[in-house]
Amino acid sequence: MGAGYRRRDLRKAISAAAVDLVIERGLDAVTVDEIAKAASVSRRTFFNYFPSKAAACIPDTPPAGRDAVEEFLTDRSVSTMTALARLMWHQVSTARRQSPSFDRFHDMWRLEQGVRVQVHEILAMTEKELAYLVARREGRAPDSVEAATVAAASIAILRVAVERWRTDEPGSLLEYRIKESFDAIRASVSEPADGA
Repeated sequence: MGAGYRRRDLRKAISAAAVDLVIERGLDAVTVDEIAKAASVSRRTFFNYFPSKAAACIPDTPPAGRDAVEEFLTDRSVSTMTALARLMWHQVSTARRQSPSFDRFHDMWRLEQGVRVQVHEILAMTEKELAYLVARREGRAPDSVEAATVAAASIAILRVAVERWRTDEPGSLLEYRIKESFDAIRASVSEPADGA
């Protein structure tokens, strides 16, 4: 097993320990030292992987796969918003398969408000990445207002999906909420039928 796999596995172990402890006792009642001990790592190792205990509770969302990005950039049979919805759905679906703590994160997040700030920081970084991809897809400058606006709208739609998912019953799929939210925006901006 290579060093990259070992690092990824260790990161997952720390995250799983953090989620378990926070679900059990709450974020404020858990220390970094307790998380490190539960994951069988040192405090220093914990901070090599995560800047805070809240950050350790959030499952990794790997970057969109090369094939998914290529499809987003080249599939002209759908609008950019539809392509973004597909890209986000794919990314969340991949994260669910690769992170054993993804669904438990849902349960923890329903109870623990302290990780919201961390989630919104991640969404802000994702927005910048999406703006870059939108600009590439549409042949615009990376800092174009059009790309920035589409990316910001997509993140706003994603926030709605995430907030609805957060209040859902355990076992619900974030992917469904993403599709539902993008479908809602598409339906609301569609041209009305003649005679309507």
